[in-house]
Amino acid sequence: MDANSKVSFVVALQRASSPTQYFWYRTTLQISEDINHPQTFNYKIAMALVIAWILVYLCMIKGIASSGKVVYITATFPYIVLVIFFFRGITLKGMSDGLIHLFTPKWHTILDPVVWLEAGTQIFFSLGLAFGGLIAFSSYNPVDNNCYRDAIMVSMTNCLTSMFAGIVVFSIIGFKATMIYEKCLSLRNETLLETFGSSYESMVFPAEGQPVTVDVNGNLTTLLMPHLPECDLQKELDNTASGTGLAFIIFTEAINQFPGAQFWSILFFLMLFTLGIDSQFGTLEGVVTSIVDMKLFPNLRKEYLTGGLCLVCCLLSMGFAHGAGSYIFLLFDMYSGNFPLLIIAFCECIGISYVYGVKRFADDIELMTGRRPGIYWLICWKYLSPLAMLCILVSSFAELAVEGSGYDAWIASRGDTERKSWPAWAVVLVLVLVLASVLWIPGLAICRYFGIPIIEDEERAWFPAEDLRDFHGIEPRPVSRAEVLLFCTRPDGTEGCCWPGCCETDDED
Repeated sequence: MDANSKVSFVVALQRASSPTQYFWYRTTLQISEDINHPQTFNYKIAMALVIAWILVYLCMIKGIASSGKVVYITATFPYIVLVIFFFRGITLKGMSDGLIHLFTPKWHTILDPVVWLEAGTQIFFSLGLAFGGLIAFSSYNPVDNNCYRDAIMVSMTNCLTSMFAGIVVFSIIGFKATMIYEKCLSLRNETLLETFGSSYESMVFPAEGQPVTVDVNGNLTTLLMPHLPECDLQKELDNTASGTGLAFIIFTEAINQFPGAQFWSILFFLMLFTLGIDSQFGTLEGVVTSIVDMKLFPNLRKEYLTGGLCLVCCLLSMGFAHGAGSYIFLLFDMYSGNFPLLIIAFCECIGISYVYGVKRFADDIELMTGRRPGIYWLICWKYLSPLAMLCILVSSFAELAVEGSGYDAWIASRGDTERKSWPAWAVVLVLVLVLASVLWIPGLAICRYFGIPIIEDEERAWFPAEDLRDFHGIEPRPVSRAEVLLFCTRPDGTEGCCWPGCCETDDED
């Protein structure tokens, strides 16, 4: 293929796909057309990953003492950028169309289990649930920390931040969709004007390729109906991606339309960088704190442990730095970050509610905060939360078994994506990813049941129950009627099963 042919081929591809989409897939990711054929190793992605893990290690080299100071920047900078983009977004043309699209419910999707799975996964990611990071960071709090207040405040802040970010994103998506829609209308009108003249506005057009008789300068002429682009604003609003597609294609295309696009691009990607590295702090701190608390390497200094974990993670991340790395990343994102989190959180709820007991858990919170959780929270812990997660898991597994799963492969010759099924080795990798996270729970439970020691943890954690009881003035309270009816709590405070006759005690007999 000569130089002119190559240029023509590239131009044709860019017409089939947007320039941003073409640059993202062909230049940045150097993506292959199949997950089984990685093709080239992407040194740019590999170098970026190495630099990112070095920065994570430098920020966490002294544990919470160093990462806690960095978080002041990484946690506040995204809010500053969101506020700036908010005031920029509400001044854009088409902003209202994007917000209407955001807040208009689509009731037919409410029965789709994938929607609920993705919504649950999003909440788990944004709040850090089931990752271990929350437990790790909370272990540094004083024993009388008001965890009830913190939980409410963090949940409300997360919810309001998500809504605010959604308004920012969809105002800009509305602007992008409006620009594309107006360009489409302009191209359509130019085509009709060149073909039929100014009289096209009063014409009724047949299907593409059908003959149509028009009056050209007083002469009746039969022409073939040309191809007209389909201009639909709602379709453009629906054509929004998620994950990397939203950040690096859809949002980037919109920013390119801004005056001073370079400034807005730098601001946007700095925000993404701080969000990503901030998430790494929490995830890695959960792993480091767990290893230190379990005394798996009692003689290893914490900075060496952190460095070793960062090195291992950096080496594993090289699996994403090639032509098929984007597909493998999608596989990790789809399966290692949703099903395991729900399963782990479900087991946590079961462990707290049915093994440890919601009454004991409520007593502990009352000792710490001086305020007892209401009956609503106890019902959520014991019934509503486990039931919701179990329903999402079962329905998601059922839909996955019936409809299967796949990935969108980028086909360079067409400048578009094509749906392909995961190969057998990818399915095996999915099973490994899911089971590697959740098998520890039943495995350790079985070992504990048969008295097989895995980790030496005979030393009980220190908890000044009596001091806290005196400090908050907590008096022993009788078991309420609601606790007996809802949780089958016995008069001695223990919890039993909830079928007839199960909660009877010797005193009652």
